[in-house]
Amino acid sequence: MLRISRLALQGHLPRHSFGPLFTSRNFSATAAAAGLNVLFYGTDEFGARVLKSLIENRNEPNPIIDELAVICPETVYHNKKKKKGKPVVVWQANTEKLSKKHNINVYHPIKGPAFKNAWTPPGLDGEGTGNVRPFDIGVVASYGVFIPSAIINMHPKGMINVHPSLLPKYRGPSPIQTAILDGETDTGVTIQELHPRIMDGGRILAQAPYKMNPGIKYDQMALELAGVGGELLLKVLENLDFVRKNSVEQDILKETSTYLFHKQSSQIYWETMTADDIFKKHCAFYTKEPVYTFLRVKNKNHMVQFMEMTKPDPSVPPIDPNYLESPPGTVFFKKKVPYIELHCIDGSRIHVTRFKVSGKAERDTFQFSAGYRDKKRGSRFISVGACTKRPTPPFQYPEGYVKPVINEKWAEVPETLTDQK
Repeated sequence: MLRISRLALQGHLPRHSFGPLFTSRNFSATAAAAGLNVLFYGTDEFGARVLKSLIENRNEPNPIIDELAVICPETVYHNKKKKKGKPVVVWQANTEKLSKKHNINVYHPIKGPAFKNAWTPPGLDGEGTGNVRPFDIGVVASYGVFIPSAIINMHPKGMINVHPSLLPKYRGPSPIQTAILDGETDTGVTIQELHPRIMDGGRILAQAPYKMNPGIKYDQMALELAGVGGELLLKVLENLDFVRKNSVEQDILKETSTYLFHKQSSQIYWETMTADDIFKKHCAFYTKEPVYTFLRVKNKNHMVQFMEMTKPDPSVPPIDPNYLESPPGTVFFKKKVPYIELHCIDGSRIHVTRFKVSGKAERDTFQFSAGYRDKKRGSRFISVGACTKRPTPPFQYPEGYVKPVINEKWAEVPETLTDQK
């Protein structure tokens, strides 16, 4: 195995530090005679950040990258709305937005089965790009579509992929979210060859470690990993023949897979979930599909998303010291305190500061409390919307439930909790 892979897996290197990885013992010092023509396949913010590294390199005095073009899904426009005579954009790939800023050619593949059987990427068919020579290699970073062997083989130097995990761990479409949900503290980035049949099953060219900060959210982690991946990618492209010669097969005995998440994946179940469980979901699906629950107000069920939340320090006293006498999901609020406190099945607590009721604008604690909290009877979030023609059913504790004993040593409760965080 490459020395780079051994060092990366040992996790001894500081985040974003690559000096020790690329010594003369690790990579060939011979520079490529000519820059590479790269066809980049990517879609989301992770792909755009990796693409940014290639763009920046192309503008350096002695670039590794000569020509650069981007393949991404087509922009989606509103069928009817227009602004100043132009169609309104509903969705556009992050990579296309970045490419337009830097005058990089963008191409969209054919949709459906023709992508696998009949589509030839531009620059590999001798038409449409104006290149002196065709693209040498394909680079994939969070493209979102499995690329068939027919397209891989069209690239003279094949295709490589930037994957945000230390393969073979966390193969598949959601390695970042899964690492957060699993409570990992270390992960990394892998540059691999594209496998024609197995998702993320290619030979490993290089790896770099990444230390996960506690409470890091998906969007920040994706950008940081992409920055690590972009630097590593440039080193691999600069020493492509060497890393391929020293590449290694993945150990299938250590393989783990990830899967696509859906909106339901961020649902809160008060009967089983702890504050750690909810907070991990909040971090994993942050800005994508915020965690959500239900609140019944005046015989109407409202889906409520928690946009911002924290886990309080155990030394911070609760709003109500007798909170365990109420079922999990019960709303605790106090004037001038900028959060609503909720406790979970194990007695742990979360503080929520931003809310979004379905169909409504985002609200802070005071706005939400004024509009949706029952000040007389109290309010309780529920896992599933209840029948509005009947009273809200009582909380169903799991079988064998034992009321938790709180061992936290709260400080003396001050007269005002305004300064609590």
